[in-house]
Amino acid sequence: MARIDASPDPLPRDDPPPGPVDLTVVLCTFNGAPWLPDLLGSIAGQTRPPDELVVFDDASDDASVAIVEAFAATVPFEVRVQVNDVRLGSTRNFAAALAESRGRVIALADQDDLWYSHKLALLLWEFDRDPTISMVFSDADLIDESGQELGRRLWDTRLIGRTLRRHAVVPEDLFARRALTTGCTMAVRRRVIDAALPFPDLLDDPRAVMRHDRWLSLVAAAVGTVRALPDPLLGFRVHTAQETGVLVGSQLPRAMWSAARKVGRSTAAPAEHRVRAAQLQAAAARAELVGDFHEAATLRTIAEHQSQRALVGTPGHGPLAVLRSAAHGRYRGDPLSVLAAGADVARSLSPLHRRGDTAAANAAAAADEVAAS
Repeated sequence: MARIDASPDPLPRDDPPPGPVDLTVVLCTFNGAPWLPDLLGSIAGQTRPPDELVVFDDASDDASVAIVEAFAATVPFEVRVQVNDVRLGSTRNFAAALAESRGRVIALADQDDLWYSHKLALLLWEFDRDPTISMVFSDADLIDESGQELGRRLWDTRLIGRTLRRHAVVPEDLFARRALTTGCTMAVRRRVIDAALPFPDLLDDPRAVMRHDRWLSLVAAAVGTVRALPDPLLGFRVHTAQETGVLVGSQLPRAMWSAARKVGRSTAAPAEHRVRAAQLQAAAARAELVGDFHEAATLRTIAEHQSQRALVGTPGHGPLAVLRSAAHGRYRGDPLSVLAAGADVARSLSPLHRRGDTAAANAAAAADEVAAS
């Protein structure tokens, strides 16, 4: 078991990596002892097992590492475990783990899920049948803490089911507008990892955090084709200890109502839109590096829209400007985009946003000039 230092650049290593393999699973752990035996057992039971499992533990203080080490002694594929001296957080930990992966195809795993036995075989088959595919992701069944099905699917619970079922091939503009993927459901081709690393520092900006799975999705859509599979390929565990999850039952309408009540009463939205604009510009820059200029232009157009949303409520950016933007298709026609347009109209009418804040306007314009590597 090796240990690594918490470095802002996860790429440097003392020893050169060994040769490539066909299929890697990357797993990041943190105090996952209650769930790891189920996940690891489901990985071992795949009809097409991985060629390697790369596990990066984020300085757990439970038995997570011991569980993985014991598992490694029982499986025919290579298991490589590294432990951080200092906690990196999930996004930086995944960046470090992905940098260590060798696979032609890399599947991401979360410590608390339960994979169905055909998951890896089906994902790999999708890549093999179409060389243009850069990423594949699937739906999932929701399960409770004990592993029992809740009778709901992940996509529909996140209100993205209708959108994804209409777009088997998902265009980059959809990924640019909202988070559509969950890391544990996705696999990417090597070229996505090469284009996405190193992760830009601005992903960790607390005003608009972008997690590893959304960043990978943006880059994947910009450098290739992304396919959405409506089949559930795993059980997505819902429990109180998970870092990111889903809202089930009455939680979702309560959360949406709470968010709606805050519209117009907070000044945080302009900063969030400026950060989102910078993140999209960073993804566009990665696309340009590999020659995908059309896709980069699409991302830059949406980044400009985010910059304009940051100006809502300043002189010249009142409700009529928002409505004109909507009429020109800057907001998509799905329900969540309609809500976003309505929120911008509300912000434009709020006294908090009618101050002629030139500092905010200048900062929003500067977001277009951010070049993140």
